[in-house]
Amino acid sequence: MTPNTVKRWFTLIFFSLPILLLAQVRVGLGGGGYFGLKDQGINAGVQVQKEFSDFSALTVQFGLADKPSNLPTENLNPDFNYVAGHISYLLLPIEYQYFLPFKKLRAGAFGGPYFAYGLKAGVLKKLDNFNFEKMNLDFKEHGIRRFDIGVHLGVGVELELPRLKRMFVRVNYALGLVDTDLGDASAYQEGVGILMGLMLPVNAGKYEEKDK
Repeated sequence: MTPNTVKRWFTLIFFSLPILLLAQVRVGLGGGGYFGLKDQGINAGVQVQKEFSDFSALTVQFGLADKPSNLPTENLNPDFNYVAGHISYLLLPIEYQYFLPFKKLRAGAFGGPYFAYGLKAGVLKKLDNFNFEKMNLDFKEHGIRRFDIGVHLGVGVELELPRLKRMFVRVNYALGLVDTDLGDASAYQEGVGILMGLMLPVNAGKYEEKDK
């Protein structure tokens, strides 16, 4: 899949989010961490969940993720060591969730594709054993692809709260399918993300009628 194709899908899905908000959905805000390649970053965003039954739902998240990455360094000064490469992405996962309900708690698994657009990239330049300097990298100049696409697989739990609120915790494994290095080396995104937060119902009256 070419970067232009990924960009079209990203744009189409992004502009479809207002349609989801008009339906009977839950909207949530969450934050957490991203862990991979011996370093960590952040993971945060807004999500929209559309339930099909007590057992299944579709979740679309629009957020930001700072992912540790193996970035190409052939265009950097070879006299220095470079560590803790990161790429910050605008992230759009689309996940199908299957649950097993237990009274006020339900647990299950989920999976689906994600689309990502790189906002900025950087590495730490090692000056000595105790000092580092952060360097921002230009995507084109340093041979880094902005667009990434991959899959999310994970498990999570959701806890019912008063007034139809719902707290969630999810852990996912992310595997990138696009080689982010434009050069000869291969660099694929891979890591574990943790996201936790709170969801509120939209069109709450419909949820109340359903519960009755």
